[in-house]
Amino acid sequence: MKMKQFYMFTLVVLLTVGVPVWSGGNSWEAEAVASTAANEPPAAENDIVTVPASSAQPAAIQADNVRRVQMSHADLEWVPLFASRAADQSAITKTAGFVNRLLKNAKPSTEQLVGEDAFFATSVDVMLTDGTDIYLQFKDSKHVLIHIGEDKYIAQDATALKDFYELLAVSPQTDISTLKPVIGQTVRITGNDASNYEGTVRIFIETSGSSGGYMTAKGVDYPSKRALLVHTAPYSEARYDFQFTMPAYGEAIDGTFKPIAPGTYDLYIDTGSRTTIRSVMVAPAAAPTLAINGVTVNDPALAPIVSNGVMLLPMRALAESFGWYVRWDAAYKAAFVSTQPDTQGINLGKGAALSLWVNGKKLTGANAKPVIVKGRVYLPLRATAEAFGFQLTWTPSVRGALLVFMPQLLDEGVYAGEAKKLAAAKLLNGYVKAMNGRDAAALGRLFVKNGTPAQSFEIIGQRFITGVRSVTFEDRPGGALLAYVTFSYLFDQHGNKSGTTGIVFMQENGEWKIADVD
Repeated sequence: MKMKQFYMFTLVVLLTVGVPVWSGGNSWEAEAVASTAANEPPAAENDIVTVPASSAQPAAIQADNVRRVQMSHADLEWVPLFASRAADQSAITKTAGFVNRLLKNAKPSTEQLVGEDAFFATSVDVMLTDGTDIYLQFKDSKHVLIHIGEDKYIAQDATALKDFYELLAVSPQTDISTLKPVIGQTVRITGNDASNYEGTVRIFIETSGSSGGYMTAKGVDYPSKRALLVHTAPYSEARYDFQFTMPAYGEAIDGTFKPIAPGTYDLYIDTGSRTTIRSVMVAPAAAPTLAINGVTVNDPALAPIVSNGVMLLPMRALAESFGWYVRWDAAYKAAFVSTQPDTQGINLGKGAALSLWVNGKKLTGANAKPVIVKGRVYLPLRATAEAFGFQLTWTPSVRGALLVFMPQLLDEGVYAGEAKKLAAAKLLNGYVKAMNGRDAAALGRLFVKNGTPAQSFEIIGQRFITGVRSVTFEDRPGGALLAYVTFSYLFDQHGNKSGTTGIVFMQENGEWKIADVD
């Protein structure tokens, strides 16, 4: 049977059982399905090959032993069922019943679909908890080929195809709360179109033009060199539901942050195996926004204000967010900010002028003059960046300011005389950089073989480590070294400002590596 004839026959079957078929309409126009070698149509046509026939009758299965069910037709896939998901239990039970009905009538077969016949056949893949894979291929509306490992069978059932379509006819889809996102406002994205049990959803925006996949040094796939990464979220059981603030800046393929000027973009929702594309109109921010390392600041205590055309940032809230120490001397109207506990040994002299001191140094100059607004000390944006050592970007077109910080790391020179601790300090500093940079490749090089950090990038969300506040080392049996490390955090999803982690170091092939992170 020729390709076109077979495809038309399959469409008739689908329409007969009431399944919506891709017609190129609006629901599919914006969706790009990631193809793999497994579902590309092979070049051969009209081929049926023979294989050795099976002799044993296949055994029935139990619904409790089903781990996952996945149905597909050509390059179309349906939402998989998972045993771990309570909402799927009823459908899994019915699936087991359908499969057992086919197995009961199964006869050994030498048939095997290949080429276009295999590509356009509706298939149902039933994976069991013991690793067994029962693969069903519907040769037509009445005959199904059954693959169980190396064993091949054929069964005749006039309603099985219709039964599976009625049970599993939920097409994958993705929804976005608005096609006109406003910088600084919340966007919600939901979907059930991921192919794997769990993984990562990445949101990109891209201006129009030719596209081609590019992988960064961190191992992240970008849809093009023009694309900007605006958010990352986890998914589980092939489904996701998350919110994010539309940022004024996105991460470019080279790791830098670029402004997202108001205008029309393609928004990519990428699950790694499937990509949905929507055309969106990004609107300018309603008020000035502040982003730190690309993450929009939503904390009201950190909200910037504009006075006489100058953006001002709240000193205490900003300093405390980075784990710095803040002290206010009302008698001298002086604010002190330091990375270490304040010794209060500064001679302020006389005078009542408002002043700001960072690490014992008084900020001076007309553009560094602090002001008090509603009882809070504010400092101009540029002076803030200089005082705190931030890299500053101000983009009037997006009404946004971007501050990029480098975390406060361990002073490796302190451990110059202790080789083991020096190696650990270097690994700790590398760990902080890799975690903040979401650099899986760099992170992997720090660990022993098969070692992983306790928390993945998806779990920590938008959290950054702003610095290493303290560390104590303990020798462990076998020459290993244990470090109790207190990190200060920014944007922790649970509101934690700091946390203490146990990290074990050991030698592997003569080189110190991280063995475990608790």
